[in-house]
Amino acid sequence: MALDDPIDRLLDDIEDALEEDDLDRALALVERARREYPHDPEVLCAYGDVLWDCGELQPALAAYRDAERQAPEDADIVMALADCLFALCEFDEARAVAVRVNKMEEHAGAHALLGRLAERANLIEEADRLFQRAQQLDPDAYPMPYRVSEDEFRGLARAALDRLPDRFREAMEGQVALVVEPVPSQELLTGSEPPLDPELLGLYVGIPLPERTHDTTKLPDVIYLFQRNLEHEAVDHEELTEQIAITVYHEIGHYFGFSDEELEARDFG
Repeated sequence: MALDDPIDRLLDDIEDALEEDDLDRALALVERARREYPHDPEVLCAYGDVLWDCGELQPALAAYRDAERQAPEDADIVMALADCLFALCEFDEARAVAVRVNKMEEHAGAHALLGRLAERANLIEEADRLFQRAQQLDPDAYPMPYRVSEDEFRGLARAALDRLPDRFREAMEGQVALVVEPVPSQELLTGSEPPLDPELLGLYVGIPLPERTHDTTKLPDVIYLFQRNLEHEAVDHEELTEQIAITVYHEIGHYFGFSDEELEARDFG
């Protein structure tokens, strides 16, 4: 295919629109691409990318499956299918597809996804071996996670709470429990429709303070921190400390009734 082929230009325009977070433009462009090239696997894959960015994961999965049927030997297209399966918590199929990708060609994304799955099985040495190979293949896209012990991680989380203003800590006293887990459990992820993101950093579960009534009687709300996922957000101790604090304050914001948009406006998005 020529470098100046119209389909290439159209695919580049779709990618640019996604990078600029212009979803309306991306949707318009990808619908045009589907009309003009209805069976092209790269167009089908781009359609999946746009749907995913719009939060439509099940339709995105269908688009990736269509693309994979058209190009079953294209490692990048098959990898997109594996990533979407992982995002939808279809972990067994995601693993099988990622293994298939690596049989076609050694693929950084496949190693990284298999590493995430190894983390979910608490096979940290195997996970880090896979992450190391992903980094060797694509250093910019796949930095190594910064590992700490569970005790050190909990200490950083407690320190973040201690830095809260007194009025916030007093309002939370006995009302919110901070729980550290390695990764989000399958039950927690699939308790929502669509499922929650397996790479979730933290999660608030409970009744926000503004929604409570005087006769509300319940166990304390819970703020979850997911250690392995947060370790992927840092390359050193300073970054990990910052990411834990941001996540703690973000989830506490939900307890106090702030929306994601309000938290983003306060730099805790």
